[in-house]
Amino acid sequence: MTRAAVGVDVGGTKIAGAVVAANGGVRDHETVATPHDGDDGSASAVLALIDHLARRAADEGVAVERAGVGVPEYVTPQGQVNSALVLPSMRTLPAVTESGLGVVIDSDVRCAARAESRLGHGRDVPSFVFAIIGTGISSTLVIDGRPWAGHRGEAIALGELGVDPALAVRPEAPLTVEEQASGRAIGAAADAQAGRVDPAGTAAIRDRIEARAGQIVATALQSAVHLLDPAAVIVGGGLGASSGTFSDSLSRHYRELTAGRPDPPPLMQARLGPRAGVIGAGLLTLEGDSTRSAS
Repeated sequence: MTRAAVGVDVGGTKIAGAVVAANGGVRDHETVATPHDGDDGSASAVLALIDHLARRAADEGVAVERAGVGVPEYVTPQGQVNSALVLPSMRTLPAVTESGLGVVIDSDVRCAARAESRLGHGRDVPSFVFAIIGTGISSTLVIDGRPWAGHRGEAIALGELGVDPALAVRPEAPLTVEEQASGRAIGAAADAQAGRVDPAGTAAIRDRIEARAGQIVATALQSAVHLLDPAAVIVGGGLGASSGTFSDSLSRHYRELTAGRPDPPPLMQARLGPRAGVIGAGLLTLEGDSTRSAS
C-alpha cells in the first residue's frame, strides 16, 4: 500500500484537508467551512474530516499512518497549542481521532514553510524567512529545511511588529503589521473609506490602501532581514502570492529598503500556492516528528 498521511490546514473561514504522500503528492483534497455556530466547533470538524479522508484513502488501497494539523495559533516545539487567539477549541484537539488515527499539530505557517522547503523555492537555499500574508500575517525562519519554532513556539509573530503611524491604513486600529496590512485589515479600511466617496472612486481607494499595506509588510520584512540575515525571503498566503497593487508595492519597497545591503536576500512568491499548508501538515507526520503530539 502507498505510504501517506492526512494533512489538514485550519483557518478562520475554512478547513482544508488532503491525503499527502511521502513525496508531497496530494490526492483527494477536500475543504469544509470552519464552524462558527455559537461555540467553536473547529476541533470536531477537523477530526471528522481526518477520519473521512482516511476511510476513503483506505478504500483506494492507501495506508494513512497519521494526521498532521496546521493551526493559526501558537504551538510549542512539543506540539501543544498554547494560545486561543483564533480558534480556542484547537487547544483541546485530541491526540487521536475517533477511528484511532494519531494526530500531530504545528503552527500553520511552519507547516506551509516545511512544504516550501521540500518542494518549492526553499529547496535551493540554506535558509529563508517564510511569511504568510493573507487574512492574518505570520512568519517563520527555516534553516536547513527545518522551521525554527523558538523557545515557546512563538517565533511566528511578524504580524505583531509595530507600524509607523504615518503608514497606518486604519488609524483607529492597533498599530501592528497584521492590524494594518493583512487581507482583513485592507478589507476593513477599504469598506470604511468607500462610504465617504462616490462609488466610482472605490477602486482607487482600494489601490491606495493595498499600496500602503505592501509598504508596511516590506518594512517588516526588512526588519526580519536585518535581524536574521536569511538567504532568501519567500511570501505565500492569498495576498502574498497574488498579483496586483499589493504585490507590486511589496516588491518595490522591499527592493528599495534592502538595496543598501551587500547581496540582499531575494524576495520570492511561494511556489506551492494555497495547498502548501495541507502538504506541510502531512509531511510533518511522514518525516518522523513523533514528539509533536496533541494532548
